[in-house]
Amino acid sequence: MGRHFFKLQCKPGSEQEYVERHQAVFPDLLDAFKRVGIRSYSIFMQGNGLYAYMEADDYDYAMAELDKDPANERWQAYMKDIMLPFEGGTSLVQPVDNEVFFFDNK
Repeated sequence: MGRHFFKLQCKPGSEQEYVERHQAVFPDLLDAFKRVGIRSYSIFMQGNGLYAYMEADDYDYAMAELDKDPANERWQAYMKDIMLPFEGGTSLVQPVDNEVFFFDNK
């Protein structure tokens, strides 16, 4: 199982709307997360910066499957108006791949 961290950003002034929309995530999207092997997914907010942590059985597989999932397509369309791409591109997601420390006492 892999752990992944990535950054996103919502448009300034849309922070409360972002929070409210995530209080009612589509149930079929949550089902899709389970179906593609996502074990855990958290999003933290500071200002309009969003910091997401995901654990998935196979991250590349999960993302490829979600890209073609109708529930995810609907969610992305629903969120698009309040999201901001990163400077110099159109991507809404900026992966952070350089983990420098991990502790697990399981």
